[in-house]
Formats: sequence, C-alpha cells, structure tokens
Amino acid sequence: MLKPYDLLEGVLNEIEKGLKEDINETTLAGKFLLSSVHLRRLFKFAFGRTLGAYIRSRKLAASIEGLLLTGMNVLDIALEYGLGYEQSYIRAFKREFGLTPGELRKTGQILKITPPLQLFDSNKLADGVFFGPEIVIIPQFHVVGKRNKMPHSNALFLSICQVNNFNNKYRNNIPDVINPHVLININREAGENDDFSWFMPSVQVKSFDNVPKGLDCYTVPTSLCARFKFIGLNGDDANMAAADGMYKAIDEFMDSTDQKYFLERKRLNIDIFDSSSYDGCLWQWEWFAPVIEKTKICTPQIPDGIIKTYKQKVPALRFIGKKYSEQPGDNVYDRILVNIDDWRLNYMFGAIENQSGGGNDAYISLIWKKEKTFEYWLGLFVPEGTEVPEGYEMMDFPKSTLGVCSVYGKRNTIIHYDADCRKKMAEEGIFRAGENGAKWFFQRFNRREFYKDDKYGKRILEYCYFLS
Repeated sequence: MLKPYDLLEGVLNEIEKGLKEDINETTLAGKFLLSSVHLRRLFKFAFGRTLGAYIRSRKLAASIEGLLLTGMNVLDIALEYGLGYEQSYIRAFKREFGLTPGELRKTGQILKITPPLQLFDSNKLADGVFFGPEIVIIPQFHVVGKRNKMPHSNALFLSICQVNNFNNKYRNNIPDVINPHVLININREAGENDDFSWFMPSVQVKSFDNVPKGLDCYTVPTSLCARFKFIGLNGDDANMAAADGMYKAIDEFMDSTDQKYFLERKRLNIDIFDSSSYDGCLWQWEWFAPVIEKTKICTPQIPDGIIKTYKQKVPALRFIGKKYSEQPGDNVYDRILVNIDDWRLNYMFGAIENQSGGGNDAYISLIWKKEKTFEYWLGLFVPEGTEVPEGYEMMDFPKSTLGVCSVYGKRNTIIHYDADCRKKMAEEGIFRAGENGAKWFFQRFNRREFYKDDKYGKRILEYCYFLS
C-alpha cells in the first residue's frame, strides 16, 4: 500500500483526471487496492466531506466551462461528465449552485464552485499526513481508564506500553461504554511539575456508576479546541514518530502570531483512536487542545497577590474527607495540590457530593498545623448531619464567622499566601489585635475560578479562617 500522503494525493489526482470518465468510489478503491468502505471513511476523515459528494461537486464545477464557452446542449454536457441524463443533471446543478444550467447561460451569474482539494508538503509528518488545526467545540463527556505517571523523558515509548496494558487488562471490564471501539487518551500536566505528566488511556462512559476497582475517572469539560488530524501507518515506531510530530505541530500553533487563537492551557491534550476505521494498515488519529480567542484578552490584567478580604457568616457545617499528615517543608502545599488532583481524577469528591445531594461549588483543603507535623484534611463542607460515606472521616463545625482572603496569580504561587493573608487581615482588623489568626483555616478551591486558567494563565484561591 502507498504511504498515506501518496495515497490521498493519488486519489485527488485520479478524480481530476477522471472528471469526464466514470470515476466513482468503486473505481478509485479498486485502483488503490482498498475497500470502498475504507476509502470513504479515509476521505471523510481527511477532508471533512464525503467522497461521493466531492466527486459530484468537481464534475458539476467542471461542466460550467461547457455551458459558458461552448454551444453544447445540456444533455451532451451531462453525458460528457457522467452526470446522468438531462433532468438529473439539471436537478444536481440547481442543488449545487442555486440555479439551473439554462438560467446560468441567460444571466451569467458569478458562481462559487468547489475547487480541487490539495495536499502540501507541510502536511507530511513521519509516515503519514496531518491536517489542522480546525477550531471546534467539544461537549463535556466522562471517561474511565487507568491513570499513569508519565516521565517526560520517556513519554512516547511509555504511552504505547500503557495503552497496550489498558487494552489487555482493563478495557473490556468497563461497563456502560459509549462507542467501545474508540480509545481516548487524556494527557494532563501534573500541576507545576515539569518532570512528568498524567497519562490516562480510557473509554467514554455514560456515568461513573459501577466503575471497576483500580480504575480512574475523569470528566472532560466543554471546551473550545484546536483539532489536529493524522493518518499514518501502523506500528509502534511510526506511532511514536507521529505523536512526536503532532505535539510539535500543536506547539507551533500555540507559538504562532498569525492565528486568532492560542492554547488556553497546556494542562490538557486529548487524542482519539477509532479502531472501527482501521483497515490493518492505516491509523486515523485526532488530537484536541483547548484554546481561547485572542480577542478576549484585551481587558487589563489584575496585579498578582491579595485582591480582597472580607467576612462571611456560615451555618453549622459538617466536613467530610480524609486526614493527611506530612513532614513540614516548603513543598507541603505542592503535595496538597497533587493530592487534590488525585481526588478529582479518582472521583473522591464525587462520593461526598452524591451523599450530600450535590450543590457544592468548591473543594476544600482544611488545615491545622502542628509543630512537628503538618496536618490537613481534603474534602468538602456539607450540611450538618450529612451521612459519612464509607472510608471517609468527618468533623462538625458550629455556626461561625469566616475571615476570607482572595489571592490571584499562578497556581504554584497562590498556594503560599497564608502568612500574607494573616498579616493583611490583622491590619484590617478582621483578626483581633495580638491574635495570630485562627486555629483552623482552609483553602477553598473554587471550581470555576481555580481549575481553569484565565486568559493570563492565572487563577483565584481563597484562604478562609474560622474567627468564631
């Protein structure tokens, strides 16, 4: 079989040569030793339109020359281009251009035609061909898979091993799968850690009910994305080269000054394999990277640091979560962030939300520092009396007043503002004179403001202190 670039280029050339012949899906498939079904899928994936419709559009466009430059009758033109008899040609022409061949001859109206599709050398990538980016919106969907820690130094090789392991051990045991032939790989940065990312081969599911033990959950949010498509030869070496080339293409798109979008965050990339389109030789892949319009970044940037402080009254609450203990150190808050990400990915917050009826809009890291250890809990505040799910702990807090300090900045900096917040709130009289704040305080990770970078790649985190 020809390499993908040569195959698609050959198909396009044969269509142009065969506009006055009986060129169709069957004849093309035979020439390139493919099944008609596979050729149709391949063409639609590559160019976003059906092969039959493209051939018909090119024949109709080519027939305009005979209509305007010769005195041939409509029937002869229709037969010359293999477009059926006169009435069939007239109907197809009107559907394509909005007027009949006769009306075109009378009016000389300017028409928009389908030009020949082209491939360019820049589309070549490894033993394949790539297309994109296209800007698309993907709706929210849920996946279940096996999350793996991926060192950047060996990511391409390990990703193939992890996909094979997922397919062999876990994939067939996942219930309620949507499109079981589609593999979805989620690649997420590990906070601010530059040494590794999280890689999760997965399948789409209807819900997170009955997830097998040992597997992980993730919800892909509704996102505006740049979509890249790749058609390549099968084989681990080819796949590694294709993935390497595709990520370079995404980075080039991100760095370009000529396009209207930039990557909203490099924290997430999604690639999709549809095995139903695989013919034993060629793979069809899609990559999605979230983007934002450049026109939405013209508002002034808020300075980093504390942006506001205030008091908030809260009713009696129950905190449900799990307790952690760490050795004190400069990176203790970074470890909290890693554990928060684990909770989100493994749907551990969801178990509490389901128990309490939902409605929470923030995840909580509740902290009480001790001299020799650094103790903290991860979880949620829920209405008092809420039943505690199995495997979780709880603490009850009376009706209270909170001192709240909102901090704005990069994810890896705003988690270190406890001392600054205490000082600021003491200056403003929120803490009583001579008091070093509160025994209990918590970091409130508002899901709308913390887990999605804004247009400047920054977020808001709230420090909340129990005052009474």
